[in-house]
Amino acid sequence: MNKGLIRTLLPLLSLMLPLSALPEGDIYRVVDKNGNVIYTDQRPSAEAQPMDLPKLSIIETEDPPPPASASTVEVIKPPTPRELRSLYSDFRITQPQQEETFWGTENTVAVAWGSAQPVLPDLSVRLYVDGQVQDVAGSGSVSLTLARGEHTVYAELLDARKRRIVTTDTITFFVKQHSANFNGPGA
Repeated sequence: MNKGLIRTLLPLLSLMLPLSALPEGDIYRVVDKNGNVIYTDQRPSAEAQPMDLPKLSIIETEDPPPPASASTVEVIKPPTPRELRSLYSDFRITQPQQEETFWGTENTVAVAWGSAQPVLPDLSVRLYVDGQVQDVAGSGSVSLTLARGEHTVYAELLDARKRRIVTTDTITFFVKQHSANFNGPGA
């Protein structure tokens, strides 16, 4: 080896030896002149002693399972129409009730539907009011403004391919308003 290289490396090695002799992980508690407590891993003075800290708790965990390869990925199939019919067998109109009469609502009626099971995101509802399809959001209810008189409502639960899964019973209800001429002055 080259003598010049040894002369260069020797001082560097002598500087690194004392650093490697220091114990790792020592913590020192220092109180400054203002009474502030400081915790540090730097030895504040030659006579400073490291704190006696309790042992750290180490909890061993299992290694996580290896990531699934393409050959071991299980494909989750959507439920079949038969499974959906069974799951949503209690799908029904929850409001209005059969033969319910609405007075003084300014012809506005809330229609709600539902099931014990939350409706899956890829399912949709088609609402029929007096035999006519109404556009509804998937929220489970809609507010309708209807003329006075007798009305019917039912709903269909549709799968992602717009196939009918279940249909609710038809509900008949009535919207009535007081006449503007009721108890009015005589002619």
